[in-house]
Amino acid sequence: MSLPDPSARFASTVPFVPVVLGGELATYTLARAFHAELGVRTTVVTRGVPSAVRGSAIIDNVRCPGMDEDEELLACLRRVADERPDHRVLLLGTVDVWVDRIAGLRDRLDERFVVPYPSGALIDRLSDKEGFAALCAELGVAHPVTRAVPADAPEEAVAQLLEGLRPPFVVKAGDSVAFGALLYQGKQKVAYCADLEELLALRRTMTAAGYAGGLVVQERIPGGDEQMRVLTTYSDREGSVRWGRLGHVLLEDHDPAMIGNPLAVVHGTSGTAVAEAARLMEHVGWTGYANFDIKVDPRDGTEYFFELNPRLGRSHAYLTAAGHPVVTPLVREYVEGRDPFDDVRTGPETDDWLYSIVPVPLLRRYVTDPSTRERLTRIRRSGRVLRPLRYAVDGGRERVLAQLKNDVLYTKNFATHYRRPVTS
Repeated sequence: MSLPDPSARFASTVPFVPVVLGGELATYTLARAFHAELGVRTTVVTRGVPSAVRGSAIIDNVRCPGMDEDEELLACLRRVADERPDHRVLLLGTVDVWVDRIAGLRDRLDERFVVPYPSGALIDRLSDKEGFAALCAELGVAHPVTRAVPADAPEEAVAQLLEGLRPPFVVKAGDSVAFGALLYQGKQKVAYCADLEELLALRRTMTAAGYAGGLVVQERIPGGDEQMRVLTTYSDREGSVRWGRLGHVLLEDHDPAMIGNPLAVVHGTSGTAVAEAARLMEHVGWTGYANFDIKVDPRDGTEYFFELNPRLGRSHAYLTAAGHPVVTPLVREYVEGRDPFDDVRTGPETDDWLYSIVPVPLLRRYVTDPSTRERLTRIRRSGRVLRPLRYAVDGGRERVLAQLKNDVLYTKNFATHYRRPVTS
């Protein structure tokens, strides 16, 4: 089914089909961007039919139950390409595990496929939290004091490895892809351990669940969700950072499995973050999109870089809310072979928009800064609020249910995991 969309601002000179692995909410917002910017439908490859994409009129959902196996996934992708013989296939992932898979399969894909990611080795280096911390230290980019606990370090050596860090500890898995596959009671994407004993107990639990990687332990920067920033940069195929936009996070996810993911973002400003990110990316020759988590220290304004995601972030629709093209630069450069920003107009630097996964009334309960609350009121009155699952040309019962399910889920999660905002 073809849907006319008068808001599509750009058109590709080369026939192509975007193919996205996985059916998360970010998959839908990526498909929405392809439709709004370029007027094309997206093919989404999933194991089942997730609610985030179910019933969408802008998505062709291809089921591939065995997509965890390389041969099954490759066969599925080739079938998709065979059905569109005159099209190039732009292959994307919206979470690290799929980006990692795509990078690993790059050499087994034929010339019909376009992969807009750096080499697997570079992705592994900078997705690894120890590797990213080392790069920040090498270039003098602000990063929380970090210590690594290798997988083979005996328990009696951990205290010495953490020398110089004061509890409570912020604990993350060094290998985020391997950690994502773990199942154990009380699993948290980011854990806070009150002391060394809690950290050692967590390490034993993770090891028993099959985790064979190291841990990254960091100093905790004070402040709540409103001190967080999200930064997206685009590097061309020559490794030059061409563009970057900062978002000011108002609320993060507090579900233990998803903790730290931005849920509500408004326009942010910074005198240094984009320049510092450019130094990091150009030093290693990064290409394509990168996404950074940053926290501003309320004590002195220092912007600490926490980690890099080798892709558009889960909350990349904050760029759409601000009027920035999200997918067109990829198509220009990787599909058409043009300059990524040829005939591409980015949105104005403005503060009058809001991107929110959660219902806005719920968001207001957790925004503590009076000036930000006033700002939210002005934005709501202006109507410049983007809810990721609401797209005017993609209605229907399943889409309404997807938005309702999303809102109910987050309302319950916050009632369970984060009843009152933390500001210190």
